[in-house]
Amino acid sequence: MTTPPPFHPRSRGGSARGRQVSSRRVRDLILASIRNGTIDIDAQLVEEDLMIMFNSSRGSVRAALNELSETGVVIRRPRVGTRVNRRDLGVALDDISATGGELVHIQVTDQCIVPSFPLIRERLQIDDDVVRLVENSFIANDEIIGMRSAYFSPRFNADPNDLRDKPMSMARTLAEFFGVAPGGASVSIGAERADERTARLLDVRPGETLLSREILYTTADGTPVEIVFDRFRADRIRFESQIDNSDVTWCAEPEHSPVPEESLRTNEISQESDPEGPVRLAQPG
Repeated sequence: MTTPPPFHPRSRGGSARGRQVSSRRVRDLILASIRNGTIDIDAQLVEEDLMIMFNSSRGSVRAALNELSETGVVIRRPRVGTRVNRRDLGVALDDISATGGELVHIQVTDQCIVPSFPLIRERLQIDDDVVRLVENSFIANDEIIGMRSAYFSPRFNADPNDLRDKPMSMARTLAEFFGVAPGGASVSIGAERADERTARLLDVRPGETLLSREILYTTADGTPVEIVFDRFRADRIRFESQIDNSDVTWCAEPEHSPVPEESLRTNEISQESDPEGPVRLAQPG
């Protein structure tokens, strides 16, 4: 039997205490290591090394790698080994620009005028009988990663194809396409199954789970300008957001010390002897 290395989990007496025994936890750690570059793309993944890195068991590491293989993150070949195949793309939660260094471009697939309806009129605060609809695909690394259906007032008549060869961000879109100062965004995230048309556009199987996102974009003065419905390949992207609370001052509430029982008795005596105290009605004899 091979003697395990000095820092191998099995050299510590075989106890699972303190180890990442869950394959789900190991999977999370491997995936996060691939995402942030701790594990390089095309790197060979050796089970023994991962067991030491994550202080885990062989069974958990093997199960985690099998799960990642099923989603295409890694490729496992008998007698060849396991290597990283790809990492998903980090996309800003309220935007379409990538945060991982890769650039996102669009390809317009359809644009037309459609009848307005209550939801759009209410969200965009408009009274138009018709609205513009623009559909486009998001492309990164020469691959379609998602698609968007965008609704906005017909008074914005610019050609979305003018943005086709430029790295996408909503700040640029609002400024160059809509001609307004960028403001805020209201975001709702969910998941849905791909219908046949969407599956064909995204090159996935019908019924496959997609990440869905609804965003209402506003101008700098808070005026709604566009509502969009996005669908992304869940195996290609992840949403990212950063929150900075460094300017928030927090102080713990002071603890209230209990009032000594002696003080309570003294206070009761004081009230009873105080002529200015509450009037007590004499009980009938």
